[in-house]
Amino acid sequence: MAELMERHHPVSKTKTLLIAPVVFMSVFFVAPVTNSILRYFRFSEFGNVLGNHSLRGVAWFSMWQALISTLFTLVIALPATWALSRFTFPGVRLVRGVLTAPFVLPAVVVAAGVLAITDSRGVVPVIWAHVVFNMSVILRIVGPRWAMVNLRLEHAAATLGARPSRTFSLVVWPQISDAVISAATLVFIFCFTSFGVIAILGGVSRRTLESEIFTQAVRLGNTETATALAVLQAVIICTVIFIARQSSRPNSTSLHVSAPQPLRTKPRHRNTPLLISVTAVVIVASPLLATIYRSLVVNNQFSFSAWRTIFSGSLPALSVSPQLVITTSLVFAIIAACICVPLALLVVTTSAPRALFSLPLAISAATLGIGLIITFNTSPYAWRSERWFIPVIHAVIALPLVIRALEPAVRAIPTSFRNASATLGASPIATWRHVELPLLKPALLRATGLSMAISLGEFGATSFLSRSGSTTLPIAIAQLLGRPGVATQQAGFALAALMVLVTVGVMSRA
Repeated sequence: MAELMERHHPVSKTKTLLIAPVVFMSVFFVAPVTNSILRYFRFSEFGNVLGNHSLRGVAWFSMWQALISTLFTLVIALPATWALSRFTFPGVRLVRGVLTAPFVLPAVVVAAGVLAITDSRGVVPVIWAHVVFNMSVILRIVGPRWAMVNLRLEHAAATLGARPSRTFSLVVWPQISDAVISAATLVFIFCFTSFGVIAILGGVSRRTLESEIFTQAVRLGNTETATALAVLQAVIICTVIFIARQSSRPNSTSLHVSAPQPLRTKPRHRNTPLLISVTAVVIVASPLLATIYRSLVVNNQFSFSAWRTIFSGSLPALSVSPQLVITTSLVFAIIAACICVPLALLVVTTSAPRALFSLPLAISAATLGIGLIITFNTSPYAWRSERWFIPVIHAVIALPLVIRALEPAVRAIPTSFRNASATLGASPIATWRHVELPLLKPALLRATGLSMAISLGEFGATSFLSRSGSTTLPIAIAQLLGRPGVATQQAGFALAALMVLVTVGVMSRA
């Protein structure tokens, strides 16, 4: 009878399953962000921020560096996207993998790689790091859309005498413009809210709103100023999203899947896609390779001293051992995955409000960090200093991306499979265990790897919560690279190189 009632009341069951992820997001994201704004936002302080010449300069730098970074990312990534979505050649999968790998690496590792090459800080290194980190965004969003542009229309335009530039503007651009605008908006937001890159490459004089929020809240204790800056940042982000949506236009109906063509079928300039791809790979991969090189070379001499320090000694200028830092990061990543993946699975299998679970993509990590130290700093919810609190917040930040990784796989399961299982007398739990779970296993492994990679690389919110006993790899890397001394710098590069190897290893298992 109970089983019969369960089958006849799927709505109540769905609502019950939905309670856990909704409560989780409400407690650890919505409540702290809302609490910080209600308690510390003052219109008078907001006016003071707008009237402060120094803070206006920080906001202006945040905007124009994000705009330039977005433009350079488009200039480099769009030709590579064209080459990879339109043509196939030996090594194309390797090229795509190299170009998309930095997005799952910590931003501080990408920044460390750029620092290893330039050995300087400033605007140019910041822009380079942003290009490397955000190349994947363009490839993943624009690439599938570009692959669906009807090749016959391009061939027809060429037959009628249209030059490639005119073919692109009249035939291709109307089909991909919506995807390009969406991708560019995301890249702008990622660059605008950049924290790890600025912390390593920005130097003393180059600050963004994200880094200034951290400085005002944690180092100076000016919570009202930090909250006003967070609100200003959110206003700018919302304005950019609104402008992007107004600029978007519905796609034409001529989209249709076109298989990539071999390079040998290209009548002219056959090597152009290959040269574009190689150029993009050099720009993206060189900082990662430079990180490994700098960890092994000191004063033009080959040495394993930094690696020996990591595995057997103590980190220079830090009060924690490298073994503890590595172990802490891995434990946090495992805990975050154990929390995040089941919650994401509940969301995608129920009618959950997607807007609620997309909020961490729109609200910066620094803004969340302010809310966390305000809301969970006093009894009975004095969780800020608890070790378990950090992986929980990592799970909050990873949840939107993990949901997007699982959703296509869940939707791909035919309803007829569930109906057939129920007709044969299987309970919903048995159906899920014996029918759905085997089909979802590859997606669950990918989602687990993704959540662990995000946890391993999270820097913004962790900066607000980290203590000496809970230092993670990105925090340790930023601290080492931000201090003088050859041994200290090399230890930072060695940790960054280790992050490259660990993250790639985690993702390759997913």
